[in-house]
Amino acid sequence: MNKIQKIIIKKMSDGYTQPEVAAYLKKREIIPNSLSMVEKELIKLKKAHGAQTLVHLIAMLFRKGEMK
Repeated sequence: MNKIQKIIIKKMSDGYTQPEVAAYLKKREIIPNSLSMVEKELIKLKKAHGAQTLVHLIAMLFRKGEMK
């Protein structure tokens, strides 16, 4: 998982919506930071980990120890 993906997953697990994650990235001048990029990164992560949903992905990452 790259740095941006880690930020996206962390914020989503904290209850942020996808638009809020994009706004968070923009506010901190982290590029890329569009809503489309957030959506695409989540799709990539779900495919890479075999997750069906965002909740499933986050649960898998916690179980694997990739998130704290």
